[in-house]
Amino acid sequence: MVSEQQPLILEQRVSKHADTDLHCHEVSLRLSDDQRHLILSRYSEHYSPLGSQSAERHYQVPTVDALRWLVQRAEQSA
Repeated sequence: MVSEQQPLILEQRVSKHADTDLHCHEVSLRLSDDQRHLILSRYSEHYSPLGSQSAERHYQVPTVDALRWLVQRAEQSA
């Protein structure tokens, strides 16, 4: 389930290859609607004279697990 909230854009890139190909890439982070999961999304598009392709992937982790991981890392570096 993907939230309707605005995502936090972590990376957004557009690059041109071989004078004709165009590649767009975006990575974003958001909370699920129930706020129980952090969702990392990757989206890419590729345009060329032969056509276009797009792909979108979503990875999720329970919010509680992500927060525990952050706290553990903070304690280790203190």
